[in-house]
Amino acid sequence: MDEIPTARKIIVVVIALAVGLLHFLTGSNYSGPFPGFVNGYLIDILLPFSMYLVLGVTRHAIMRGRIFRGVLVFGIGAITETLQFFGVPIFGQTFDVLDYFMFLSGVGLAIVIEELALARVSPEK
Repeated sequence: MDEIPTARKIIVVVIALAVGLLHFLTGSNYSGPFPGFVNGYLIDILLPFSMYLVLGVTRHAIMRGRIFRGVLVFGIGAITETLQFFGVPIFGQTFDVLDYFMFLSGVGLAIVIEELALARVSPEK
């Protein structure tokens, strides 16, 4: 099992912490620029984005596969959104069909960042 470079782990942890901090800073009462997008969709992009990257620095080889991670992360978001449609409030209460696209966008953005930026900063062995 190949070891993930330390620099990559640090970058991913900083990204995940920044996403978490942003989530708490904006909160549901955010009223700055683009409040509709920030309150409704930004976290639906950023959580799958950071979850995908965090899973990629685990020791388990299966979690390093892009397809597996992408399907897993999108699947978790899709299941929670579908449960909201049926009135089950998991990680939110309001069903929005656009959230599926936001989850997919977050995973896609993470794949691009991982491929273009993280691979150059700290390539896997």
